[in-house]
Amino acid sequence: MKLPFLLLFACALTLGADLTGRWTGTIAVDDTGSGTTITTQVHIELQQKSDGLSGKIGRIEDTDVVPIKNAHMDGDTLSFEAASEETTGPMKFSLKIAGDRMEGTMKGSIDSGDINGKVKLTRDKNTATR
Repeated sequence: MKLPFLLLFACALTLGADLTGRWTGTIAVDDTGSGTTITTQVHIELQQKSDGLSGKIGRIEDTDVVPIKNAHMDGDTLSFEAASEETTGPMKFSLKIAGDRMEGTMKGSIDSGDINGKVKLTRDKNTATR
C-alpha cells in the first residue's frame, strides 16, 4: 500500500508549482577588470503549460526582450538558455525555485570573454497563477 502513495508523492514533486507570471530581480556579475560587481535589474515573463515552459527575459529598463529556449525542470531547478546581440552564444541559467523566489547562476560568454552571474528573482504577486 505504500508504493501507490510514494508514486503519487513523487509525481507531485516532479510537476512542481506553476511558474507562470512575471519575475523580477537582479543578475550580479563580478567585473574582474575593475574589481567591482555589476548588477543589472531584469524581468522574466514565464508561461507554463502542459506541453512545457516558455517565456522572455530582458532588462527592466529595456523594451527589448529575448525568448528563453530549452527550458526544463529537474526537481526544484529550472534551467533555460537565452541569447541576445550582446552575447556570443546562449547564456545558460540554472535557478533553484523556493516558493515565489528563484536563485542561481547564469553562465555564458560575450566578446570580452566568459561571464558568470548570480541571479535572484522574486515573483510579482499580481501575476502568480495558483
